Amino acid sequence: MIKIKKEKTIKYICFILFFTAVLSLFPVNIANAAELPVIQSETYVLMDGETGQVLLEKNMNVQMYPASITKVMTALLALERGNLSDIITMSRNAVYSIGRGTSHIALDETERLTLEQALYGLAIESANDAANGIAELIGGSMPDFAKMMTAKAKELGALNTNFANAHGLHDVSHYTSAYDMALILSAAVKFPEFQKMFTAVKYEMPPTNIQPETRYFNRKNSLVAGPNKYEGLIAEKTGWTSDSGFTYVAAATRSGRTLVAVVMRSPSEAIRWADTTALLDYGFNEFTQVSYNAADFAKEKYVVEFTDGSKADMKLIPDGNFNCLILKSLSKEDIEVKYTLSVDGINDKMDGKAIFSLKQGVSGLMYNGLGESDLKISLNSSSAGLPVNNVFSNTGGQEQNQDGEKKTSAFSVISKIFSVILQIIGIVTVIYGILYLRKYIIVERRKKLQAAHKQKNMQRMRRL
Repeated sequence: MIKIKKEKTIKYICFILFFTAVLSLFPVNIANAAELPVIQSETYVLMDGETGQVLLEKNMNVQMYPASITKVMTALLALERGNLSDIITMSRNAVYSIGRGTSHIALDETERLTLEQALYGLAIESANDAANGIAELIGGSMPDFAKMMTAKAKELGALNTNFANAHGLHDVSHYTSAYDMALILSAAVKFPEFQKMFTAVKYEMPPTNIQPETRYFNRKNSLVAGPNKYEGLIAEKTGWTSDSGFTYVAAATRSGRTLVAVVMRSPSEAIRWADTTALLDYGFNEFTQVSYNAADFAKEKYVVEFTDGSKADMKLIPDGNFNCLILKSLSKEDIEVKYTLSVDGINDKMDGKAIFSLKQGVSGLMYNGLGESDLKISLNSSSAGLPVNNVFSNTGGQEQNQDGEKKTSAFSVISKIFSVILQIIGIVTVIYGILYLRKYIIVERRKKLQAAHKQKNMQRMRRL
């Protein structure tokens, strides 16, 4: 009896070793433990609001019609260049250049209101007439304000954007991208007034010189209030036209981290909410921060070798520390740092950047670019006499590497050796398992044949 139990235990252990070994031969990236959110919007982006790091995206640089999310830029310029107490006097063009069937707060020609009142109308009721009034106050005219909007977008790095108006009603020359809108919203939420206005649920606009009644603004269809309410939301703006489809921008803060989500051309309003919620949840739940001190990626001796065999010895000094977000299932060892050097031949000056990214093949569940840090560059004594132009004459003004050559960290080497050893053990175990199973099957078959043969013999004996 003891012998039988012992044999069964050995069999179970062998089976476990066998299947474990088979799995070891097919390594799975642990980052795949996270699941990508299902997003139905045609284009989208999830961005760290502080650093601008993209966490997840689809077609984020494709030019799209924004509709009323345009008003984020309108408000940003108004808060930058105006005072909330400034008085807007509505012109005939500002009132009647938009259709009465579009969003408005029934402003009239020569009506006077403060910039603050107009911004609340813009933020809560998506008022196109208020947007025009703001444009004329800040820009002098609506066309000039549109030019200011585009210029500000370029200043923020939004290079796929051209604004033709302050409200977002359709115009073929009025377009942006999900990435550009994320940059614009990231800049806007730095204003406390913007956050207050673009999350306000209600606002009462007092009587004016034209309107004797109080106007009541109420936010509808949002993630600020109601069944779709999202915890930590600090700003939002909806948009829709038949040409743009449903668009939406939102920023939320949790545990000191601000994330920005943009969805464009969503199939429906419900999907717009679901997509935004899924993106923000993914960012807050699946990512953790990694920090580098400036000393971690500074280079006291950085040698660049050129095609003609000449070398330049440099010192790379970061402007400051670097922070980024990565999936919780990844680690610092999954990040690589590359250095890009450029030259200003006119001023005989060198510039550089340390570029952080995930190592190739690490994870398909997040955007691989993690960000960059500016570098100050100086030539060490051995190269101090070289003119800057000569240093880069053989490289077209640019050189990328990590220490003049590829270096693999000790951790990476040990990790690879350990992985190879595990695979060898796995192969041996698989072979042993196959041989054991073969032997087990043959032995069991013989036992059955012997038992059948014995039974037949017993039956013959009984007949005799």
